[in-house]
Amino acid sequence: MGIIIRQTIWSSAFAYAGIAVGFVTTGIIIPQVLETDQVGLLGLLPSIAVVLAQFVNLGLNGAGTRYFPYFRDAGRQHNGYLLIVCLSTLIGFALCALGLFLARDLVIERYSKESKLFVDYYYLLIPLTLLTVFFNIFDNYARLLYDSVSGTFLQQFFQRLLVLGAVGLYYYGFVDFVGFMWAWLGAYIIQTMLMITRVVQHHGLTLNPAYVSVNPAMRRELIWYAGLTLMTGLSSSIIQSIDKMMVNDGEGLSDTGIYTTMSYFGVAIGLPATALSKVAYTIIAEAWKRNDLDHIADVYKRSCLNQLIIGCLFYMGVVANMPNLVQFMKPGYEAGFYVVVWVGLGKLVDMATGVNGIITATSRYYAIDTVLFVLLAGLTVGLNLILMPLYGINGVAIGAAVATTLWNLARTIFVWAKFGMQPFTWHNLAVLVVAGGVFALAVWYPYGTGKSHVIADIIIRSSFITILFGGLVYGLRLSPDVNQMVHGLLKKLNFGRSR
Repeated sequence: MGIIIRQTIWSSAFAYAGIAVGFVTTGIIIPQVLETDQVGLLGLLPSIAVVLAQFVNLGLNGAGTRYFPYFRDAGRQHNGYLLIVCLSTLIGFALCALGLFLARDLVIERYSKESKLFVDYYYLLIPLTLLTVFFNIFDNYARLLYDSVSGTFLQQFFQRLLVLGAVGLYYYGFVDFVGFMWAWLGAYIIQTMLMITRVVQHHGLTLNPAYVSVNPAMRRELIWYAGLTLMTGLSSSIIQSIDKMMVNDGEGLSDTGIYTTMSYFGVAIGLPATALSKVAYTIIAEAWKRNDLDHIADVYKRSCLNQLIIGCLFYMGVVANMPNLVQFMKPGYEAGFYVVVWVGLGKLVDMATGVNGIITATSRYYAIDTVLFVLLAGLTVGLNLILMPLYGINGVAIGAAVATTLWNLARTIFVWAKFGMQPFTWHNLAVLVVAGGVFALAVWYPYGTGKSHVIADIIIRSSFITILFGGLVYGLRLSPDVNQMVHGLLKKLNFGRSR
């Protein structure tokens, strides 16, 4: 658990530094500088590229995560794992690029009126998909070699700084919108090249075909599991991205811009879970290889509790401050307030249920996880079709939260039934009770108006939530890991004492 805690802390630190940059960029500057349809374009293109990248990769990232313990051999360049993934991905990319080219006329016909900008920049999907998939490949490879921090730093923090720079160039008139879009794409180029460089410098460029060694039995298992993870990855990407696609299809690119901006705040709540999963996936896969169920159960229990604590803290901080934050945005964005509430709630549920999906995906029942992902994708689309006509962009957010809750309930029950792992104790319930009380107090106090008052309100309200909630969690000893971290920090500051 030491590796998990250390790298999760660093990854979370970079992720939340990225949130600060992302808040300034996505939450304040971009909505002020760009029109809502332009904001929608910046949200829509990466969403589509993420889905396409899953197809292009042919499921090998997920398969590699499960089977890399059997490839692991630094002296033999890990038996050619990286070369296999890169060559297979290039084949998938060629097919994807051909498909995008052939679909051009259909896109023009459907979106030329409500989403003209999407039509104008449609072909950016080709380089964006290539950059996305190769960043994912090398980020995943680094994680398999126990480096989850580099990818998080580049993707969650550094790339957002580059985008902020591109926005600055546009705002001060150095480039027009066309130039801005190329600078925006340049942020993805730099991010990907630095990720590749990081892997080469620390682990070498292991692309020698002489080291490729996969026996027939392993090849069959790898192909079978890659097929399953392709379905899982596509379903997962659809779940993450279908909201923006469906809003664009049903409401237009302008509403997509509002949804993109407001959902960003909800998604940010779940970033620690992303940081943890990057580390935990490899650790749990290795534990399955040793058949160390006790270690898996320990990681599961602690992940549920600690993620719930940090998730509650950030959910309260974000939602309680949204009435303040919308005052920094153009009129119209306040319509997305409940997008933050519902998207954030879905992320909180996902965090509270810990690494249940990773346990299933790395076990002998991995096919079940694929089935659950496919069902979730179908449920998400179905709920969006029902709720979006009734509640607009808020309906899409409600659908995402409901689907995520049902999905995690199913995965939690499955892990309990098959492996006897039930991670929840009275500590989890106590955290929810404490968080509910703190949140009620935080939103009870009236909100101010005027930017100077709003900034002061954000600082005071956030400090109140952090001190009261953090103090109660520590004082009630709800998490041994939290208390241990606090004691360690106090010891370094020469204030440590036994408790």
